[in-house]
Amino acid sequence: MIFPPSLGLVRKSLFGQEFPGRGAFFAANFLVGDIQTGIMPLLAVYLLLSEHWKAVAVGEVLAFGGLVTLIAQPIAGSMADQIVSKRAFFLVLVSLFAAGCFLICGPNPSFGRILLSQALVGVAQAGIVPVLSSVAMGLVGNGRFASVMGKAQGTTHAGSVFGAAAAIFLTSQSLSVSIFAFYGISALAAGLVLLGVPGHKIDPLRAREAEGVDRICSIRQLFTPSLIFFLSLLFLFFIANTAMLPLAGEKLSGISSLSSGRVMGILVLATQGVMIPFSLLAPFIIRRFGSRFLLSAFFILLFLRSGILFMATSMEGILLGQVLDGMVMGVLSVLLPVLVSEFGKGTGRFNLLQGIAGMVVSAGGSVSQLLSGESMKFWGRDKTFLLLGGLSMVIWILHLVGNRFGGFAKNRQNER
Repeated sequence: MIFPPSLGLVRKSLFGQEFPGRGAFFAANFLVGDIQTGIMPLLAVYLLLSEHWKAVAVGEVLAFGGLVTLIAQPIAGSMADQIVSKRAFFLVLVSLFAAGCFLICGPNPSFGRILLSQALVGVAQAGIVPVLSSVAMGLVGNGRFASVMGKAQGTTHAGSVFGAAAAIFLTSQSLSVSIFAFYGISALAAGLVLLGVPGHKIDPLRAREAEGVDRICSIRQLFTPSLIFFLSLLFLFFIANTAMLPLAGEKLSGISSLSSGRVMGILVLATQGVMIPFSLLAPFIIRRFGSRFLLSAFFILLFLRSGILFMATSMEGILLGQVLDGMVMGVLSVLLPVLVSEFGKGTGRFNLLQGIAGMVVSAGGSVSQLLSGESMKFWGRDKTFLLLGGLSMVIWILHLVGNRFGGFAKNRQNER
């Protein structure tokens, strides 16, 4: 069958070409969907409602976990560059994640035990995304990286949908703590499944975007003005974005009779369900519109989402806000590693850059939670949505001004 050019691009984005260990690689991405989504919102609900912890103590353990992830991300990225056996490194990371989940499952969780759990989970989350991306890069190289990452993120979001559905089911059966055991078992399964990718097919130099062992640039050389501008936009975007999900969950809990656990499961399910098709189509969307246009659109959609959540008075309105989030995050989950790969091309520091970008995302998310918490004290939940939406417009203006002076000049090859 002959496809028109545009349909041919879509078909290629959806199906792609074979590569060694393709099935095992995508299966591992499916199983770590819950890891990438994060267990912190569910842990907060569990500790508050099932274990009757005080909100201050819950905030402290979650902040600690976020801090561990933030610090560990560039370290894990650098290790992903240097460790040749990517599969073994991945198995260690998912084992740490599983251990953290199983610690939560014990009766009468103490403050110290949950802190240890968050430390293990934080370290694991810091390294899992860079390692999977480095496996993809080592298998197919830069030329096919966007296409493979689009399908990988699609399967990851499908795994998140499955995990959210499992969370809803387990919560409905009054077995909230079983969610964490389920996530731990899924993580271990992902580590075992990835062993199905032939290790000798993962080129260690290609996996770190190196042109040769003697051509790996210094860390200082990485930080060009273009990269600093990009990381600044990323930081500000996640300040405006991250807090909206828990705020939306809190608002939905107030206007529905559903339990908090089921509310968070429904919101994650809705968001991840939308992310699946948009991440699969992301390589085509990125080629069609270019990175600068898409980033501008993301900031505007974030502003619209804040307005929708501000005005929402029903579950339908809140879910509409989450649909917008799913559209943006579905494409961004592919665009972000693609942009990082362009900055890292030929440097031999691709995975370190992924860790740095992840650290920036985590830092933005932490500041977002702190900002929303302070805003809630003074202005309430709904006006906090407006504050975050206003910040997204400020970021949009900075993006336009920065690009006016060549802020993304290095990445213009993405926009052809």
